[in-house]
Amino acid sequence: MAVKQAQAKRKQQLKPGLHWLKPVLALATMTGSVIGLTMMLDWMRDPYQWPVQTVNIKGKFEHLQQTQLKKEVAPLASEGFFGMNVRAIQERLQNLPWVEQVSVRRVWPDQLSIVIREQQPVAYWGEKGFLNPLAQVFEPEQSVDLPALPRFEGPDGYEQRVLLMYRQLQGMLKPLQLSVGSLRLDARRTWRVQLSNDLTVEIGRRNPVHRIARFVRVYPAILAAGSGQVRSVDLRYSNGFAVRRQQVDKKAESTG
Repeated sequence: MAVKQAQAKRKQQLKPGLHWLKPVLALATMTGSVIGLTMMLDWMRDPYQWPVQTVNIKGKFEHLQQTQLKKEVAPLASEGFFGMNVRAIQERLQNLPWVEQVSVRRVWPDQLSIVIREQQPVAYWGEKGFLNPLAQVFEPEQSVDLPALPRFEGPDGYEQRVLLMYRQLQGMLKPLQLSVGSLRLDARRTWRVQLSNDLTVEIGRRNPVHRIARFVRVYPAILAAGSGQVRSVDLRYSNGFAVRRQQVDKKAESTG
């Protein structure tokens, strides 16, 4: 009995001295894990160990070029499969004027996949810009000639309203076989439209759709009445309209 008591007393004396060992082992294990994880991450981020071998860019392009897009991507893709910043690549491409939407993703083990939707201009906006179907303005760095597009002008923030008016006018003018060549909304919120036959129509500020509907109804009568080419029609009258014609030079006709 005395022997057992002595052994138990010896264990109690030794036990307190070993309390430091457990936290030291835990700290050593954690440190080793952190060092191992750091080394593994450094290895994964090494562009020489994990290079991007292929950059695939998909999309239907008229104004964007594959070579230009790959030049934009190359510096960021050179950081390697794991090291490259996909969000940074997406933002860089999204900032290009002719890019409407872009998605970027890694494809195991060494590819970068990019899908781009190019801007689809529906009209000129101002002197340098274009308007897309969502009424968003974008300005290419280099001028582009797209003569088939109508020209819009308007105050900042009124792009959606101008585009909506254009679409309404297009539908209303279709029976006359005419279309909108240019549409302007000035600072006083007054509308002016130039048609595909170079006829200028002063619509005014109030009830623009109603006034254009009236113009469509009377246009055949305007053409039939009087002589000379119709150059402009002013609809800013409550009970009528004014027509300006370009008179034919009969003398020039006879000598010609």
